[in-house]
Amino acid sequence: MMRFEEMIEGIGSNNEVPERVWKKLDHVLDDLPDYEESPALRLRGRRYAAAAAVTAAMGAALCVSNPALAAKIPFIGRIFEEIENGVPFSGNYSEKAGALTQAEDKGEKENQHTASSFVKTDAGITFTASEVYCDGLSVFLTAQIEVEQGGLENLPGHYINGGYDTAEMMYLRGEWNLTGGGEQSLSNDNLEGRVIDDNTFVGMLKLNLEDYKSEDGELSLRLSSIGWDDATMADAEDISESYRIEGQWDFDIPFSVDTELVKEIGVGQESEGYTLEKVFISPYQVVTYVDVPHEEREITREEYEALMTEKTGGTEDRGITYEEYVEQAGKIYPFWNTVICNQDGEMLFSNPEDVGKTVAAVDGKDISVLNIFVFDDADADLEVEKSRLDNGTVDMKRAKDLAVISAEIEVK
Repeated sequence: MMRFEEMIEGIGSNNEVPERVWKKLDHVLDDLPDYEESPALRLRGRRYAAAAAVTAAMGAALCVSNPALAAKIPFIGRIFEEIENGVPFSGNYSEKAGALTQAEDKGEKENQHTASSFVKTDAGITFTASEVYCDGLSVFLTAQIEVEQGGLENLPGHYINGGYDTAEMMYLRGEWNLTGGGEQSLSNDNLEGRVIDDNTFVGMLKLNLEDYKSEDGELSLRLSSIGWDDATMADAEDISESYRIEGQWDFDIPFSVDTELVKEIGVGQESEGYTLEKVFISPYQVVTYVDVPHEEREITREEYEALMTEKTGGTEDRGITYEEYVEQAGKIYPFWNTVICNQDGEMLFSNPEDVGKTVAAVDGKDISVLNIFVFDDADADLEVEKSRLDNGTVDMKRAKDLAVISAEIEVK
């Protein structure tokens, strides 16, 4: 038997190969090119091509039938490629993001970055920063987490992108800031992605900036704990963050801002006290800014002191000043919500981030026109959002009739 046939037989005899892998192999072999040279060169050319095809098919077969082998494929430097279609705010990051694993030398000793700068190990966990991308309003960072104790295969999945997909998540706690900016706490900023094996997780962290930033900079990330849920502990009284590992994983990550396909469009459309001020658009997200009317209420220093004493147990560290508390709690806002659709009525899955600010995921949808509807009535908002259940698209005529503000914005 020829070696080629032996290789084919070996794949089938040593592994349970799915039928789709055999079909892929047949397709590749059928498409091998013919050569115009002599019969000997033609035979040799097809053998080389066949060998390459078999090697690729072999890898696919073994990875599909043997997840443990698939887990050994190196992900560092190409995590976006693996997860970009299965995370919130999905998109083709792999075509744009910069890999961190290649050493960078900016010419000054204090600003040098090497591959080891992006790998930190503590408390049995290795955190490797892999790639970074910035559209000017968010920094998207991929990372691999390796957990010595294992147990990651018990991570539960959760729905994302409006309930059409699922992803797994690891909790990150700590602080972060950008060059020249103030320090911010990691709160709901977690690593979303997927489990590779019982010890390995890869995912993407999205950090949102308050305002658009067009200059390149550096992300300072100071992690103090890494945690995860365990589906086998579902009967416990509190299953949130079943495991939480305290440690220190510090990174200084340079990034460049991609301004090529980013737009910030002023709108200034006003109705009944609401104003749609502007819209930010990138290949991955749409952010709307609405000025929402509000009422002021007086908060006395005595009220502040009594509340802080109750919350902090009388400690001196209140965590928030009187002036900051007045700014946050001294305004009463009515109901508001913003629904964002493309030209075909496909709704972009979104969440309010701050009062008036809504962040929506593009998730690969084609956008030539944005239709933005601002609601001041919860029942009207619910009626419009439920309208997409009929055929997958929002009834934009009904939305326009019910919205306090309805805007149509050309993007392309």
